[in-house]
Amino acid sequence: MQNTPQQMKAMAVDAFGGPDKLTLHTLPIPTVDAGEVLIRVEVAGGNIWDALEREGTLIYNEAHFPRVLGSDCAGTIVAIGDGVERLAVGDRVYAQSFMNNKGGSYAQYVVVSEKTVAPIPANLDMLMAGGLPCAGGTALRNLEALETGNETKLMLWGASGSVGHVALQLAKRMGASVFAIASGADGVALAQQLGADEAVDGHSDDIMQRARAFAPDGFDTALVLVGGDSVQSTLSLVRQGGIISFPNGVMPEPKAPDGVELKQADGFADPMLLDELNRLVSINEFQVHIAQTFSLEEAAQAQEAMKQHYLGKIVLRVSGE
Repeated sequence: MQNTPQQMKAMAVDAFGGPDKLTLHTLPIPTVDAGEVLIRVEVAGGNIWDALEREGTLIYNEAHFPRVLGSDCAGTIVAIGDGVERLAVGDRVYAQSFMNNKGGSYAQYVVVSEKTVAPIPANLDMLMAGGLPCAGGTALRNLEALETGNETKLMLWGASGSVGHVALQLAKRMGASVFAIASGADGVALAQQLGADEAVDGHSDDIMQRARAFAPDGFDTALVLVGGDSVQSTLSLVRQGGIISFPNGVMPEPKAPDGVELKQADGFADPMLLDELNRLVSINEFQVHIAQTFSLEEAAQAQEAMKQHYLGKIVLRVSGE
């Protein structure tokens, strides 16, 4: 850390509450212990659970303040702890900082376990990489839970959202035929652009008809990233012996028909998961669709924007200097 300053700018809360609680702080840069890396953050991802942490709804350790929010990021490693061998100072990386005891990624610097860090694939720029860690991890964990492979007929609810648009591209690389259910005409267009075999608007009246035509013998799997009555009704089209998967946070949680297995899978990173994610992402052109960018100081506005209709990811541009 010879050339690293001792303090950093960070968006943090001094008490749980609304967006106004999220303010700019000057804080000490966290220390780097064994098995950890210090990242100079260039892009921080925006995630819906960041707002839950701000409100005090999501608390994963003893509440302490100021509390720096932020679940994932991309940037450059500037220091490594003892025992770190797979990463080096100067590496361009992306990382998860979700439920991180040393603070989140709404900051110029973040310290995380090396297990949550991966090199940025050559076909992604820094902006896209900043939106990948949590979305990519969640998407891949669920697709693995669904045993996705060649000729899998997959129903994907939430195909134009932060996790869904990544899951769509990964599923195609894994050999699946994807029936994508997206949000709005713009969401359908994005799903089509990203390779969906068929894409429909989740608010349309003909979802069941088109789904039956797509998979007359039933779907092998369904990945559910949004909740609602129309979602539940379509799950009756998953065949006997099929699998339905969803990540934590989908409300109401889906129910599986008789003879269909229900799984829940979350996207906590480890080196094996990240290696496979990078392998799939690197196969050919990959898009982490960035809907909007905000500055670090605009983190509260970014969280408010996540309550509105948007496609893909919302991210913060963070200066590392």
